[in-house]
Amino acid sequence: MATKVRLILIGLCVGLLQLILTQGVTFVASLLLPGMGENLLGNSAAFVLVLGVTFTTGAFLGGWLALRQGWLKAEPRLRLRLATTLAGAYLPLVLALLLYRVLEPGNPFFFVAALAAVGAFHLPTGIRAR
Repeated sequence: MATKVRLILIGLCVGLLQLILTQGVTFVASLLLPGMGENLLGNSAAFVLVLGVTFTTGAFLGGWLALRQGWLKAEPRLRLRLATTLAGAYLPLVLALLLYRVLEPGNPFFFVAALAAVGAFHLPTGIRAR
């Protein structure tokens, strides 16, 4: 029983780390790409493209680190994890792009996309390899 609770707590901490990294990578990208804020706010498709890349990168790097350090006990299957993380990040963002004409900072779909990217990283754990 104590081992299950420990594994759940570790999983939640890794998920929190991944969520923090999605925001951290987005922040670093905004610093490294000057004028990103002004240029992307007028172009919602480019904004979705950049957010999808930064959310995917943050969620994947946090999960990869957890797998590498042995915090998570799962098969790496990194290509599948990258693909599911990418899909998890982009599906809510594309849906937001279809529902809203202009995506502004603070849109709730951004948080949903970050959470979906984190959840999608862990999806291959439940999928059996052939």
